[in-house]
This record gives sequence, structure tokens and C-alpha cells, in this order.
Amino acid sequence: MSILKELVFTPKCLGCKRLGVAYCNTCIEKIQPFRARDLLELDSCFCASEYSGWIRDSIIRYKNGDAKYAEPLSKLLRKTLEELDVSGNLIVVPIPSSQLKIRERGFNTIANLCTHLTHECDSLKLDTSNLFLRRPVIDQVGLSAAQRLANLDGVFGVHRVINGTVVIVDDVVTTGATLNSAARILRYAGAQRVFGLALCGTPKTR
Repeated sequence: MSILKELVFTPKCLGCKRLGVAYCNTCIEKIQPFRARDLLELDSCFCASEYSGWIRDSIIRYKNGDAKYAEPLSKLLRKTLEELDVSGNLIVVPIPSSQLKIRERGFNTIANLCTHLTHECDSLKLDTSNLFLRRPVIDQVGLSAAQRLANLDGVFGVHRVINGTVVIVDDVVTTGATLNSAARILRYAGAQRVFGLALCGTPKTR
């Protein structure tokens, strides 16, 4: 029975199906982060991958409440962070989640990723208490670009002044409306430079 249990519950790499791990280092090393489309309020934005394949599947499982994916997904973010052309200390700010989403999933998905991302890295300062949602928003999935802008108009607020270089973290970038809206208020609060970092998005085209 114990052997059967091990076979049934042994984790399997979502990328190459290797037994023993949810992600293997080989698959993570194959990821080639890229610069995403230019966004008005950001100096630049980088993504680990397009929204497809095993990374998409991992994000879906993670957002459905499977917290074990936080650590491997944060490794992808850490690799992507290396693409930013910026040095010195960085303030990492997660896109805030609604209390409803946090209750449904059992944890704050983006803040949890950022906690793993900044762990044991002295040059990264995590700030989860400054940026907040001023009001509820509807799910962005299925909305047009204009509807996304309207949905996020004035939605973010800040509790205090922020100084230095900020990296805003989200899971998926589509139109960029969420990152733009967050970056705008952070610049208003004093951030000198603002970058975006995401797991998935669309590459910049020439």
C-alpha cells in the first residue's frame, strides 16, 4: 500500500514530467524572460513567459489555492528580475488582492510570491502594506481594454510616501492596465522609478 501511495502522490514536474518535484531546475533554466510591451507609467516591464504551457497551468493551480507552487513560481520571478537594467536596493510591491480573493484561496497569492522572491535577498525590500485597493473591482478577464481602464480608474491608493526604485509584481500582464494604474499612484507617492515584473505577458514587438 505504501508503494502505491508513493506512486499516486509523488509530485511530477509540470514541464518534463520528471518524478519527484513539481518543477525541475532544468525546466526553470530553460525559461527565457523577455521585455513586455511598453507601458506609459513604467520604466520597463519584464515577464518570465507567455501565458501558455506548464507555466499557465501552474498559475491556474496556484490561484485555485495550491500554495506549494509559490516557491517554484517565485524562482521564475527571481530569474526574470535579473533582466531589469537597474542596480541598488529595490522596493518590491505586490499588486494587492481583494479580501474576498484572499478568503477564497486561503492566502494572498501575489504577496506570497513576493515574500518568497525577497527572502534572503538584502537588496530587495518587501512592502505589502502601502499600496491598497480603495474599492472592489470586478474580474478583468473578458473585459475590453476600455473596460479594464474604467474598472481600475482610481482603484489604488497608498498609505504613505515611498522613495526609491519600485518593482511592482503581478502574475499576468495583458493590457497592462493594472500595472499602469498602480505605477501612477506610486509615482504620485514619490517613487523615482517604477518597473513591472510578472510571470506571464506579451513580448514587446518592434
